[in-house]
Amino acid sequence: SLHMLGMHGSAYANFAVQNADVVIAIGARFDDRVTGRLDSFAPQARAASKRGEGGIIHIELLHKNIDKTVEVDLALEADCGEVLDEILPHVEFAERKEWLGMIDEWKQKHPFTYFKNEGPGTQCKPQQVIEELDRQTRKIKDNVLITTGVGQHQMWAAQYYRWTLPRSMITSGGLGTMGYGLPAAIGAKLAAPEKMVIDIDGDASYCMTGMELMTASEFNIGVKALVLNNDFQGMVKQWQDLFYDERYSATRMTNPDFVKMAEAFHVKGIRCKTQEELPEKMKEFLEYNDGPIVMEVLVDKKEHVYPMVPAGKSLDEMVLGPSA
Repeated sequence: SLHMLGMHGSAYANFAVQNADVVIAIGARFDDRVTGRLDSFAPQARAASKRGEGGIIHIELLHKNIDKTVEVDLALEADCGEVLDEILPHVEFAERKEWLGMIDEWKQKHPFTYFKNEGPGTQCKPQQVIEELDRQTRKIKDNVLITTGVGQHQMWAAQYYRWTLPRSMITSGGLGTMGYGLPAAIGAKLAAPEKMVIDIDGDASYCMTGMELMTASEFNIGVKALVLNNDFQGMVKQWQDLFYDERYSATRMTNPDFVKMAEAFHVKGIRCKTQEELPEKMKEFLEYNDGPIVMEVLVDKKEHVYPMVPAGKSLDEMVLGPSA
């Protein structure tokens, strides 16, 4: 898998789209978080189209999404599943060793990466928390649904939790709805009570709808809220760090005590302060089955989401981060 594409997608997915002779977009709307700078999106596919050898193909049910932002070479306005059923029997195997080798080289050279804090008693990096969640749920992923709010935590969830099944990540995507995670988790748990439903949230996003914990408590809806607390609206802070000389405006949070808040709603609350605590706290969080639970993890305030395609840049002009 190439994983996620776009502004905070994998470097190898972005490089692949920029270098492919043919790009087939299935049920996509080519939003700005995916395309980057429009006039430099998929240049090799555009060049191949001029040679009569490739191009951009768009399979999309909604007419309004076709040629809305990206002019394509072939548009198929139809149900994606029906189109795929029609064309797949006609697809012939082609040797792709060179292309797959190039992708593998990009994967080796530019993986998702971060540096852990050094020394005992140090805080977790947020990516580390998602990796630990992934590690401890690896054998039960067919029984796990993940929801998210909106912000850095949403991107880290998409990057570091290894998705294996469709429809197992429930997020507001391009709608950008902060506070979506907990209500979505409650709804998902009611719809699929046999599943383990985990809301991966950030402190600012969680504060938007955290009072819905009262609903989970009242009806004993066993959702799990994992709150990554960096005391900021982290995604906006990241832009203030990188492009506005660390001038912070309206991004620092005055948070409640999330554990006491949970307890006030008669919900179990636990807190993880250090890296050393993380495995055991995560185990306690996942194994708790007596109703809803909230786990707050104090995470590094300075961490940014990478890769990042800055505004006005093309996908292959992404910032890979300090570890690259």
